[in-house]
Amino acid sequence: MLGPLQVTVGGETAEFRTDAMRVLLAYLAAHQGIPQRRDTLAGLLSPDRPDQEALTYLRNRLTLLRKALKDAEVARPWLELDRKQIALRAGADIAVDITHFDQLLTQVERHAHRELAGCPTCLAKLQEAADLVRGELLAGLNFPSDTWETWLLAQREHYRQKAVAGLTLLREAWLAQGAWTAVVPIAQRQLLWEPWLEAAHRALMQAHYHLGDRNAALAQYEQCAQRLWDELGVAPEAETEQVRQQIFEDVLGGGRTAVAGNLPLPTGLFFGREAEQTHLLQRLVDPHYRLITLVGTGGIGKTRLALQVAHQLQTSFPDGVWFVALEAIQGGAEQIKVAMGEAAGLAQDGKQLNGEQVLAILRDKRFLFILDNCEEVLAELGFLPEWLRRAPQIAILATSREPLNFQAESVMLVDGLPTGTTAAPSTAEALFAEQGQMAWAGFAVTAENLPQVRQICHLVAGSPLAIALAAAWVRRRSLTQIYEEIGRSLDFLTTRWRDQDPRHRSMRAVLETSWQLLAAEEQAVLAALSVFPTTFTAAAAAAVAAATSLILDSLCEKSLLQQQQEPERYGMHPLVRQFTAEKRAAYPTETAVDHAFVGYFYNLAQSSQHNYPALQPEWPNFAAGIHKAHALQAWPMVLDFVQVLDEAWFRQIRFDEMRTALVLAVEAAEALPHPAAVARLHLRLGQVELEQSQYEAAESHLNHALTHFRRLEDGWGMAHTHYFLSRLKLEQAADDEAILLSEASKQMFEEQDDWLGIAKNLNLLALCQIKKYRNFDTAHAYLEESVALQKRVPLTANYVETLRHLARVKSMAEAYGAAADCLAEAARVSAEQGDLGEATAVLYEQLLLCKQQNQLDQALSFGYACLEGFQKLGSLRWEALIKTQLGLLHQGQENHAQAAVLLNEGLQIFSELDDRYEQAYSYYYLAKLYAQMGDMAHSHAAKREAHQLNQKLNDPLLTQRLEADS
Repeated sequence: MLGPLQVTVGGETAEFRTDAMRVLLAYLAAHQGIPQRRDTLAGLLSPDRPDQEALTYLRNRLTLLRKALKDAEVARPWLELDRKQIALRAGADIAVDITHFDQLLTQVERHAHRELAGCPTCLAKLQEAADLVRGELLAGLNFPSDTWETWLLAQREHYRQKAVAGLTLLREAWLAQGAWTAVVPIAQRQLLWEPWLEAAHRALMQAHYHLGDRNAALAQYEQCAQRLWDELGVAPEAETEQVRQQIFEDVLGGGRTAVAGNLPLPTGLFFGREAEQTHLLQRLVDPHYRLITLVGTGGIGKTRLALQVAHQLQTSFPDGVWFVALEAIQGGAEQIKVAMGEAAGLAQDGKQLNGEQVLAILRDKRFLFILDNCEEVLAELGFLPEWLRRAPQIAILATSREPLNFQAESVMLVDGLPTGTTAAPSTAEALFAEQGQMAWAGFAVTAENLPQVRQICHLVAGSPLAIALAAAWVRRRSLTQIYEEIGRSLDFLTTRWRDQDPRHRSMRAVLETSWQLLAAEEQAVLAALSVFPTTFTAAAAAAVAAATSLILDSLCEKSLLQQQQEPERYGMHPLVRQFTAEKRAAYPTETAVDHAFVGYFYNLAQSSQHNYPALQPEWPNFAAGIHKAHALQAWPMVLDFVQVLDEAWFRQIRFDEMRTALVLAVEAAEALPHPAAVARLHLRLGQVELEQSQYEAAESHLNHALTHFRRLEDGWGMAHTHYFLSRLKLEQAADDEAILLSEASKQMFEEQDDWLGIAKNLNLLALCQIKKYRNFDTAHAYLEESVALQKRVPLTANYVETLRHLARVKSMAEAYGAAADCLAEAARVSAEQGDLGEATAVLYEQLLLCKQQNQLDQALSFGYACLEGFQKLGSLRWEALIKTQLGLLHQGQENHAQAAVLLNEGLQIFSELDDRYEQAYSYYYLAKLYAQMGDMAHSHAAKREAHQLNQKLNDPLLTQRLEADS
């Protein structure tokens, strides 16, 4: 409305047949959310018609307006109607520019800031308000109604005045900053509204002059004088004449007075911290925030951030922004006061001022002090609250490794720079690139070395100092060597830079400074806490390191621990952990701490083994506990620990951790010795490696298990080993071997009346019937028998697997409803059991069911959710199966390029896994796809590969399909 009326609905311009429709909508928009009486609106549109005719006219215009706005097509109509009233409803989905314009100006008016020119928040809002103004209110909408014209003229004058006032605020702010290029368009817009506005002419004169166009500045004066005479019959004011004379004599001073200060100039680029900068700027321009402390570990970038923000704040503190380094000050509070006065240049006639004299001068000053490294002199800073009271216009930005602990203090924690997860370098990696190139001009971060750079940045948790120290080595070491050296010793993160603060020439020196500031009890607890490889609870800290809540709070205050509020956990920076672990080695209680760690997490695992959410944050601690138990040669503890977590590991698909722990458990069982445990652990290892498609390793472990079980005459063990060997052969497309092994396993389970074991083999035999013989009736009978057997015992993941297979068979028979019921039951059971693998596998079956019913969009949705799940779980074979199905779905939607990518990715994985069965079908699918694409050369080549593989497989269905396409 601020200009010619523009209305868009859903991104499209609305078309109106009559001005009456425009007038009606504009009036309702000006009163958005406030119902307007129908008789009032009728009088607005038809002041000369009788009442009933006017109301009829209103109804007709309203009908046309609703049609133009597509009011009947939206879930919640734009217009709210009843018999007496009409309103354009309020809501976030309806934007009216005059409403937003008013809100922006009100927010600026109410916002607390020291100087408008120094408040980036308000300047951004003023600029946004200015951008909304395209011209006079509802330009050109001059409807023949006296009521409308009277209302419109009043509203136009109201918004004209508000627009001019808003532009004046913005113009004066840019003038104060000396932002001449920003001044020009604002002043020019004001002159379009009020050509006689002398202040705007003066601003343009100054701007043109400072932008180097003296002639344009003088011409602007002539234009100003002419306008004033033509419009008002007056001459320019004395201030305008003075500006013209100074321009003429080429002596016009800058619009911005140079701000005093002693801020050190940066010696390098500043990286990231956008959110932190925004937060600090918003706080420091607000006069209510006068003491802000940046708190973080040494080398985290507190000083650099403070200086970066301070350079942007000089307009808000016209008397100066002053930097005071506190680490070298000796002599207590009085000497700090004197140092602040000296930094601000307050000494008179070369005489040094005492603290009271400095404060007396500060009472009328608008200063910002940057007090750096406050942790060195915390006890001496007790005078700051009094100074803030007695000098009401000063503000302090402090940096410290712990808060100053004053009531007026606002604390902002500074963490490491973020490390990346995408193909683009993160802030931390960009800093490494910059520092690396400074060390060696030939260095650059590339797509090839980015993963190694990311490893280094992650290892130091984004600490800017540590990144700079590590990057300095690129001219002497490879990235791999840098990463390994940091892991071996903190002493690697050292520099010989002569201009570096001695306290920051090595990470060890930085951390040693923090260490020396701790009490002896705090040192002992912090050293013991280094035993935790990840975050931990207060209960764990108390049990393992004798840490009280007070000590934990103190270590957090001193930036040596970080507290996560929501999960109530504590963490430690990796470099702090590395440093304190070295300290722990010197304590006689080191072994006792290890024993306490193992005992605590073993007991926690026992009590929470079925509570998967409780286990989730502790997995690294559990892994460390098992390794420590192994290192302590506590062999029974190792076996028990692994046994307690076995089911949770498997159901949560944590196969890498599980395999590592099982290997340690095998060593423990052999050391005891415990032959039965050795056999069962090899069996479990074989199963885990089978899940990860590590077929050679899986077969080796299963054969080891079988040898041990035979020696022990353990029928249960032999039956299970045969079952997993059968599964392995089925996945390797050795179907005949798979059937023989499964039948042998089933017979062994029958001899033991093991219903679940029998059911597992029925499932497997059903798959063999489908895969080798395409015999769905027999497969269906096997699966129904399996379901019946499993209902005799508590339900397991195998029951979910059976339902998935049964759904597949039912869908083949086009019993889609029954198949969907099976999958719904499978999803319910897997959710109840917290089984991520089976829950994701159910999504795959839902994909297939939708595909068979030609519901391709829904099938794709299930497919991509399933792919994401199995990629997280790390199952290559499942990933390949899903990519193949997604490729076929894209082919069905004639998205041939994407289909080819997915089918080839699936084929590559099947080739890596040596799955000849799936390879053969992948080549067949590609042959069909390439033929559809008209690429007959690739189609024939793929078909040849499928034929060659099928000569060994002799799969009847694939044979039939290949022959049909010949």
